[in-house]
Amino acid sequence: MTADVDLLTADRSRDEGLVDELVAVINAAYAIGEAGLWLDGWTRTNPTEIAEAIESGGMLAATRQARLVGAAYVRPLDEETADLGLVSTAPSSWGNGIGGELVHVAEDLVRSREMTTVQLEVLVPTEWVHPAKERLRAWYTRLGYRVIRSAPFDDIARHLAPQLATPCRFLIFHKTL
Repeated sequence: MTADVDLLTADRSRDEGLVDELVAVINAAYAIGEAGLWLDGWTRTNPTEIAEAIESGGMLAATRQARLVGAAYVRPLDEETADLGLVSTAPSSWGNGIGGELVHVAEDLVRSREMTTVQLEVLVPTEWVHPAKERLRAWYTRLGYRVIRSAPFDDIARHLAPQLATPCRFLIFHKTL
């Protein structure tokens, strides 16, 4: 059984319970998926960032049996390209197709906005192989995404560099819809 995925309306940004649930799901997924990349105590997101994402009209929420189990965020980069980020599934629901459903709905949203390309970034360490990142890279490749380039961490997220526990870079993926 997959999940129901909905685009959250801007008014939901004021629902503190929902925002807190989204933050918890995203941070739990990233804590495991990026273990060893960040200093202790780092979290991927916070309530302010998620409330702003909802308000912008790009936050997707996946539910199953009335329980929040995943999230993703779509935002325009230019007239043709949208960024797909924060793709997260609650760790207790991994392997149930929720991530794939989130990506599929995100791609449909991008198409509905008359954009033709989806971009996403995957953070990877430069000095060792992170098993979760290798699985993620293979998964996105199976979904039709291709690495178009690599970018130094500082080019995209310079303000977060002091929180890294190991040198990293971003793999930039594209998929033409």
